[in-house]
Amino acid sequence: MTGGCVLVGGVGLPWLRDLDFGTQFVRRVENLPWPEGVVVEDLSYAAHRVLHTLQELRPDKVILVGAMPRDVDPPGTIRRYVLDLTPPPAEEVHERLTEAVGGIIDLDHTLAVVRHWKGFPEGTVVIEVEPGDRSFGLGFTDEVEACVESVLAMVREEVERAPADVGLETEAVGKGDDA
Repeated sequence: MTGGCVLVGGVGLPWLRDLDFGTQFVRRVENLPWPEGVVVEDLSYAAHRVLHTLQELRPDKVILVGAMPRDVDPPGTIRRYVLDLTPPPAEEVHERLTEAVGGIIDLDHTLAVVRHWKGFPEGTVVIEVEPGDRSFGLGFTDEVEACVESVLAMVREEVERAPADVGLETEAVGKGDDA
């Protein structure tokens, strides 16, 4: 499918417990019923390859899901925001591309590289979870597991808003079922 779609993309770090949220979220929801034109895809690969995927799909709206340690909220906190599409400094992009070629995959690398080449449409939304456990292993901590359904509800809200609703403000919504 090219053009006109809504892309729900998960970015995760395989085998790293809570940091694998985006990958595992996509695995859990990809076979659920979605409206026509919604593409659910694991984007847990090098940032420049994510850019190529976006260039191929040309989505009208992108909703990215992942876990990113910001160390400002307790584990399991969900943050939803419209992405500022201002490109980062060239030095940062160079550093992130160098790391991506070396195998580093995370939400911030993807955001920096794709913004640099203006690969995201207006109104791109990021839904990220504060991880608890960043160690090697499988499965989520209880705090992160508890927020899966809340994240799914937010993703469905964003899908319903397509075409992009660029007026959404940053929203920290709390932990798991408290959201």
